[in-house]
Amino acid sequence: MEIEKNFHNYIKIYEKVMPKNQLEVLKKICKNEKKFEEGKIIKTDGTHEVEKNIRKTNFKSLFNIGNESLTDVHWANYLNFIFGNGIRDYYNFLNLGRDFRVLDIQILKYTKGSHYKFHIDHAATSPRTLSCIFLINDDYEGGDLVFRYPITDEEVKIPKKENTLIIWPSNFLYPHSVMPVISGERYSVVSWTL
Repeated sequence: MEIEKNFHNYIKIYEKVMPKNQLEVLKKICKNEKKFEEGKIIKTDGTHEVEKNIRKTNFKSLFNIGNESLTDVHWANYLNFIFGNGIRDYYNFLNLGRDFRVLDIQILKYTKGSHYKFHIDHAATSPRTLSCIFLINDDYEGGDLVFRYPITDEEVKIPKKENTLIIWPSNFLYPHSVMPVISGERYSVVSWTL
C-alpha cells in the first residue's frame, strides 16, 4: 500500500546531535539522579495515573524557570535548544515555516522490566503535534523503540544508538512503544510540540 511506503518517511532520525563531552556529562547526571517519579499515563478525562501494566518507567521533568537546581535549568535550556534544532529541520522538511513550542522536557529511566505499551502521544487534553525522543545511551538490552504501521500492524524497530534524536507526528498514524528492558538501564529525554 502507498501509505505504508510513505509512513517511515515521517520518522526522522538525527544522529550525533550533542557534542560527545556534553553527552558524557548528561549520562553521569542521569545515572546519579535520585529524584525520579513513577511514569503516569493521561486518562481520557485529563487526569494522570500510574498504570504499570501499560507504562512502567520513571521520569524527571526539567524546567528552565522556577527550579532550585541550576544544573536542571541548564539542561532544560540546552535540551530545548537540541529539540528546537531538530524540530526546525523537521518543519523545513515539510516546507512549513511555523512557530512551535517545546513542551514538557522529561528524562526517562527504564530499568530491567520497564516498558511502555503501544500508544499515541496526541490526546484531546494534550494536543501534541510532534513527538521527540533523544536517546542518551545504548548500553542496554531490549528497550527498543518500535512503531506499528496503522493498517497492516507491521512493526518497525528504530535502531538504538546513543546521541540520536527521533522526531515523528504525534497523531493516530504513529502508535509506538518501548519494548521491555532485558538488562541495563535505558536513559532518554522526551518532549513534544504544540
